[in-house]
Amino acid sequence: MTGRPSTSRAPRLVPGAVAATAVVLAVLSVLAARTAAGPAEAILASAGPLARDGAPVAALVADLAGALVLGGAAVAGWVVRRGEDRAVALRAVAVASVVWTLAQLALLLTSYAVATGQPIGSGSFGSDLPVYLGTELGLWMLASLVLAAAATVVAVGATGPWGARALALCAGCSILAKAMTGHASGNADHETATTTMLVHLLAVGVWIGGLAVLQLLPGHDRDAAGVVRRYSRLALVCWVAILASGVWALSARMNGPGDLLTSAYVQIAALKTVLLVLLGAAGQLQRRLLADAAAPGGGFDGAVHRRLAILELALMGLAVALAAALSSSPPPADSAPQSTEPAFLLTGYPLPPAPTLGGIAAAWRPDAFALAAAAVLVLAWWWPTAPRRDARATRFLLAAVIALLAVQCGPLAVYGKVLVSAHVLQHALLLLVVGPLLAAAFDVRLPARAPRWVAPVLGFAAPGMIVLAYASPTVLRLALEAHVPHLVLILGAMVLGVALGAAVRDSRAAAPATGVVLVLAALQLALGSRLLVPSWFGATGRTWLLDALADQRRSGWALLAIAVVWTVAAAALSARQSRGVGSASNSERTVRSRAMRSSRSAKGS
Repeated sequence: MTGRPSTSRAPRLVPGAVAATAVVLAVLSVLAARTAAGPAEAILASAGPLARDGAPVAALVADLAGALVLGGAAVAGWVVRRGEDRAVALRAVAVASVVWTLAQLALLLTSYAVATGQPIGSGSFGSDLPVYLGTELGLWMLASLVLAAAATVVAVGATGPWGARALALCAGCSILAKAMTGHASGNADHETATTTMLVHLLAVGVWIGGLAVLQLLPGHDRDAAGVVRRYSRLALVCWVAILASGVWALSARMNGPGDLLTSAYVQIAALKTVLLVLLGAAGQLQRRLLADAAAPGGGFDGAVHRRLAILELALMGLAVALAAALSSSPPPADSAPQSTEPAFLLTGYPLPPAPTLGGIAAAWRPDAFALAAAAVLVLAWWWPTAPRRDARATRFLLAAVIALLAVQCGPLAVYGKVLVSAHVLQHALLLLVVGPLLAAAFDVRLPARAPRWVAPVLGFAAPGMIVLAYASPTVLRLALEAHVPHLVLILGAMVLGVALGAAVRDSRAAAPATGVVLVLAALQLALGSRLLVPSWFGATGRTWLLDALADQRRSGWALLAIAVVWTVAAAALSARQSRGVGSASNSERTVRSRAMRSSRSAKGS
């Protein structure tokens, strides 16, 4: 195993090599951005050379620094074990977070200059900055900047593993905001474009940042096979996530296969894919080294590992430079003609066919968020360091994953964009089926010392919060038209379902409380005369099921049936568990009583 470098010259060469590499990547990013811009070059030129060439450079620095923050926090929070290693990693992350915040600020200003055509430093620059920050793009860029600044504050004070994990969460939120600024295709929905970009950015951050921070650790710890093995597992997952999300995102931004020959944007993205394949080959070599080290008599060659790591970082930097160039250029699908039908303008999707039996059976659409969530659940379940679980819990997990994919990728999600009934049933199943199955799989329970009233209150509040979201036209409209509120509503239904499952397992009073809320909500839908968000569900341009209020009433009767069946089943299950616990307690008391009688008899004799 190789320790620290023996000469003092090598460390002095490292900063110079890093600076030279950064300059080369910045120049490459500028050149690639000009190439990918195509017809938009005239628009970029109107903003002046500082904004035109500064935007891809700022994006490059922000991407690299953000990756270092996220990946370094992940390494400090989950990979390294020694406190000294964690301190080294967190110091590097703190410096990177400051650079990240400044780069995000520069990116915001250059993006404003490009969007308004006002050169930086001109007399009119900044005159309508509040207007720009009021747009969707400006709001998300500002949110990403603020969250990066918050990550800097957390990084300065983080010391232990939980501080590092909190920093990773904060950095992930900033990357989420950045993902919302990505290009959406005119031929595919904005949700797919932004979700795939989010997965892509998170995976890139953990991979690049983690590998870079590992190279800063002391030699004997950096080269430790255990540390490399734990990181290698993360890297493999990140590689698969980057490949899948990148190909999916690129297909959403293309008009067709012909763009590979005619669009510089697509050609640069294809070059990124080639780099990713090369990175996968380097990762396979590293895993082979680990396998050799694990073999009897094998040893871990730290020097070879470091050379492979440096090669990976160089290829990653090149890929990030190309990505920064693409982020400053419009994809070819942005210039494609847009559909003018009302459903497409509202949802980003064409109107689905009439809900006949055949139409419903064929109404499936892959959902990037659901697929990513399912992958995270499965990985968390079978991760090498995860606790061993029995077959019954595994069946619950698989049932939850299948139900999640069926709800989010199936007919309910497709028709939920345009029909009240499908939208209501979609979130009801997330709350009443997916969430409780996850609670059973992961054995989620209420705290042992929780007061007895907590379970029935949870049983009442969990569905009540979803009902309140539906009762508020503003909240529901926001969840329909904006991606992040849409994800919040989906995640909220699942998390509340997990809490509901724990409450039902803890108390027999939780299921009836849930049933009361669901029945009241169902009757309001079935008998009410006010349409939920009429400006949406009444304006989709449907030629079938024209009466949106009648569809809403059907959803009420369907929800009523689901509520009755679910409440009866949950109450029966809760009663059965209570009897099981009671029988176990009685058996324990009987054994203790017999033992006491035997002891008394022995003393008497």
